[in-house]
Amino acid sequence: MNKQKEIPDFVFACLQKKSTEQDIKKLRQWLHEDNNAQLYNQIKKVDILSSDFRLYQSFNILTAEKKIKEAIRKKRRNIFISEVQSFAAILFLPAFLLAALYIYKAETLTQNLSQMNTIQQINTQPCTRNHFFLPDSTEVWLNSSSTISFPSVFNGSTRLVDLNGEAYFKVYKNKKKPFIVKNGEFKVMAVGTEFNFCAYTGDNKFSASLKEGKIRVSEKSVKRMTFAIPGEQVTFFNSEKKMTKSSVEVQDVIAWKEGRLIFNNTPLSDVVLSLGRWFNADIKLEDKTIANYRYTATFTNESLMQVLDLLEMSASIEYSVTGRSKAINNTFTKQIITIRKK
Repeated sequence: MNKQKEIPDFVFACLQKKSTEQDIKKLRQWLHEDNNAQLYNQIKKVDILSSDFRLYQSFNILTAEKKIKEAIRKKRRNIFISEVQSFAAILFLPAFLLAALYIYKAETLTQNLSQMNTIQQINTQPCTRNHFFLPDSTEVWLNSSSTISFPSVFNGSTRLVDLNGEAYFKVYKNKKKPFIVKNGEFKVMAVGTEFNFCAYTGDNKFSASLKEGKIRVSEKSVKRMTFAIPGEQVTFFNSEKKMTKSSVEVQDVIAWKEGRLIFNNTPLSDVVLSLGRWFNADIKLEDKTIANYRYTATFTNESLMQVLDLLEMSASIEYSVTGRSKAINNTFTKQIITIRKK
């Protein structure tokens, strides 16, 4: 079968709008012959790819295929690029159209997925912890009594996460899209780093402790940003609307990941907050003068009562326990612990 196909001059003259009346008459007659109408439509579409129709005036498919392969193999694009594009446009027009359709459908699917983007939420109950990955591959450890919210797809210029509670983040590095975790106006921004974020709604203190990399901490009421390096903790005091920075043992701060509670010269007021969330108890300080008592201790497998006994032995305090009671909805209230000065 002969693959040679001649395209008359008057066809290109008409396409380039340089035709005479005679050319137009010849074109009309030519379109009624063989499959010329289909070929004419293909050439019109190729006009999108190239304006030099003379390249298609006489071509041989076998020769064209050989030239294309040779051009690609030798990478002589600077010499053959115009010829390759032109011949490829005719030879592979169906494939081009299919590829365009595929790209269109892929973009449509992406847009549909973006429109379907939903907010995901993960909660941890008291006495439990969770470990998972965010959509951007950032690794997260979520402490007890915490709630984290994030989109199913991180669109836009940042990766924004809301957190009420405590979590440790191992952020997937992406300099073009910073990672931000916040509770209200307290925000920590990172690119690729590891840090602990602790901000329980209602607490007086929010903090961010950096293990690796660099973070930027901000709070709207403070009207300034603070940068932290590894081994530093930035703390925001809600009641005083001030921010401080100090050195900490980060491994002690994040020991909860491994199921340990470590207190290092920690005020009793902070100790009881951690114990209350860890053991799902409501622990109250009856005497405010003992709030600043300092404790240094590590707890791993001890029960709440054992921990309270150890605290009692370490300072002049005592505690009482009010048992749980059954509520109307068949749930049980928290155990109430009251600590007072002896």
